[in-house]
Amino acid sequence: MSASLVVLVPVILFGIVSLLCFVGCVLNTHGLPPSFTQYSTTTVLGNPAVVAYWPLNEANDTLPAADLTPNPDNGQYIDPTTLPAIYPWPDSSIGNAPSPNIESAAAPGSISFAQPGIVTGDFGTNDTDSDTSATSPCLVVNGCYVNVPLASKINPPTSFTLEAWVRVDWSANDPHAWRAVLDARELNPSCTGFAIIARADDNAPGVYHWMGVIGNGGMGAPGFTLAVSADPPITLKDPSSGTATTYYLAVTYDGPSQTLILYVDGLQSGPAITSAVYVPNTTKPLWIGAGVPYVPLRPQAPGMVAGPLFPFVGALQDVAIYSKALGPDVILTHLHNGSGFNP
Repeated sequence: MSASLVVLVPVILFGIVSLLCFVGCVLNTHGLPPSFTQYSTTTVLGNPAVVAYWPLNEANDTLPAADLTPNPDNGQYIDPTTLPAIYPWPDSSIGNAPSPNIESAAAPGSISFAQPGIVTGDFGTNDTDSDTSATSPCLVVNGCYVNVPLASKINPPTSFTLEAWVRVDWSANDPHAWRAVLDARELNPSCTGFAIIARADDNAPGVYHWMGVIGNGGMGAPGFTLAVSADPPITLKDPSSGTATTYYLAVTYDGPSQTLILYVDGLQSGPAITSAVYVPNTTKPLWIGAGVPYVPLRPQAPGMVAGPLFPFVGALQDVAIYSKALGPDVILTHLHNGSGFNP
């Protein structure tokens, strides 16, 4: 081999390797397939049934909690500790919660914006294969929440799917209380609407299960139909290591078959509830990160609990509502694209 070839071969090989590296980086800078890295634009906004989608990736509370669908229903970030007191807490007309076994808890009214995202496959609304930005950020709350004004679009009349990615940041050392992911319910004059809640086990302190709730138009406890997740229970944060678990949650209701199903991490958890009647909420806002929007807002003060009821403690991201009951195959695809892996 001539001296010139000895020199040229390494140079040519280096160029080929560099070109391949460049092409590889352009095609997949995140190390994830394109179907994963386009979670927001393709998986959520690409679904024709989506009627509301709040990524919750804002930088601060001067911005609205943007709904990225057409004709958006934007929310407002609320810190209840800055609002005037309406009356002392607990109040005899409300009590600590709707029943003695449904407990709420005090919360400091904290909110942290633009935190490291919990949805691996979500790189924002401009995500492309060559996007080099970080994972879309999320919201972390403990007593603060998002208020979305009442709108018919976010309260589908017959069928729906509720969807959210959450990270559980409370531990067994925290008060044993219910925690709401989202809630758009009315209690009086009749029980209507829907919610996703972490239900505290009445008989086992520190044990929680996910729960999908719909109002059937009745009064009191019989007015709500519940779909509760099966064992194992929710994994709480480890206070010693700081390890916290992220969940993908979905609740579907199919009006024609009157079927309510709860999915946890892409799989049905607990039995499907059949003959489940649903009456949409027509009077109350939607809350994300808290529950029971019919309860007046209160700040935290000595002898008072920070409103509202059922404050979520942890991270929230990519909350969506669809106007149909998504099938189990679609739910599983959302899990895969959001988490960035195939089982």
